[in-house]
Amino acid sequence: MNAPLVAPVAAVVCALSLAAATGRTFENIEVTEGPTPFIRFAHTSVTDIAGFEFAQFQIQPKKRSATRPIKVQYARSYLETRGYFDPQNGSVTVPVFGLYAGRRNHVTITLGFSDRFHHDKRFTLNITTPAYNGGTYSNPTVVQPRLPGTSLSYDFVLLKNYADSNTPIIIDTDGEIRWVGTAGVGVQNSILFDNAFYVASGTSLLRTEFDGVTTPVANYSGIGVTGFHHNIDRGREGMILDVNTVNQTESVNLEVDAAGNVLRSWNLADIISAAMIAGGDDPSQFVYPAPTDWFHNNATAYRSSDNSLIVSSRENFVIAIDYDFGTIRWILGDPTKHWHEFQSLRQFSLTLAPGTLPPIGQHAVSMPGDQLLLFDDGAGSTFQQPPGETRTYSAPRKYQIDLGAFEAIETWHYYPDPSVYSPFCSSVYEDAPDNYLIDYTLGGPYVYTGLVGLDALGNVAFNYHYDEEAFCGTAWNAIQIHWEDLNLE
Repeated sequence: MNAPLVAPVAAVVCALSLAAATGRTFENIEVTEGPTPFIRFAHTSVTDIAGFEFAQFQIQPKKRSATRPIKVQYARSYLETRGYFDPQNGSVTVPVFGLYAGRRNHVTITLGFSDRFHHDKRFTLNITTPAYNGGTYSNPTVVQPRLPGTSLSYDFVLLKNYADSNTPIIIDTDGEIRWVGTAGVGVQNSILFDNAFYVASGTSLLRTEFDGVTTPVANYSGIGVTGFHHNIDRGREGMILDVNTVNQTESVNLEVDAAGNVLRSWNLADIISAAMIAGGDDPSQFVYPAPTDWFHNNATAYRSSDNSLIVSSRENFVIAIDYDFGTIRWILGDPTKHWHEFQSLRQFSLTLAPGTLPPIGQHAVSMPGDQLLLFDDGAGSTFQQPPGETRTYSAPRKYQIDLGAFEAIETWHYYPDPSVYSPFCSSVYEDAPDNYLIDYTLGGPYVYTGLVGLDALGNVAFNYHYDEEAFCGTAWNAIQIHWEDLNLE
């Protein structure tokens, strides 16, 4: 295993003699500090080394919380690979993450064996952690708390932040911080993938495990990458990175695997130029070399039903391209923008069904249930002229893409009351059907970041406001994650 950039602190906080669920007393468990108050390490040992199969921890939610417990099970292979289980002497370390800071945490640790009826051991313990000063993240304005009994499919949220050097930040739907990044970088692009957090820094990709250990994965400067921007999204096999290159600004995407190997790439400048030339237009009137930000790619999504890559270009449109061949499938956007003046691009334009509004300056494209979900910012182009329409409000929207009729049909939107205008920083993602998470930054001036959860009935499950820092740096994007039943193998 590579040497970690951030390693757990080995200081002992407490040693507890603990009773099992059966009332018997087993050997002591020693709890040591982690790199943050949200991580601790529980050390014990097993005598049945051959029969040991897994270790599990569960953290109970605070009193009157509507969230579910954090429950994580580590397979023996995972623990052994990461040096947390010694098959020679039976020593076991259980990384416990997602603890509340500044509270007494009620934790249950289970050790599982092949003969589980006779051999499983369960320990209950209290782990008290120091307080954590998370600034605005520790003190949101609670517009609507999550109330006990609220039905919501998710309990944990990844905030993509760059205001502080702790990317990413994980909160629960009570607004409690439950984990912070340890890579020492404040960047806007991060993702939970392959049971770890990936963040981009400079021209390098870093991987941070749940236990806080960070390792470098890859550096892409050798293939012309000059930096990362915006998001990291899931692709067909790997992660899709938004990159700048020597030749192009915000119009190139790379798909990489968990080890950082490049699987494929898409250069939207080349793809769009080829289509314009084939259609008899001059691409130099629309496509520009670096450093001009003519495209402004801020998100991607994979559509499995037709094997396409959906790309958000804030300056222009949402564009779908064939995942393997890079040819344009369709375009959805404001027909009063510059792109629509070119017949070569206009021929790919989806018709808007009656009552359907086109997205303008959109962010956070995704494809839940094979429908296009995005946050429609409502802000016209800043570089391309004419800039198209600019609205006075923003809204999450969902579209059914009917390729037979070559039509986009708006099937859902959310208009908060009062309305919000978030021209540049925002996201919306759907977890279980109709369980949404909305993130926006109130614009002009940038005052606060809003985080809103909607349940399956359309009710506001929670609503928090965070003071804005560093121009959308508090949380320019936020997405649901699941720690209530996690298996690490």
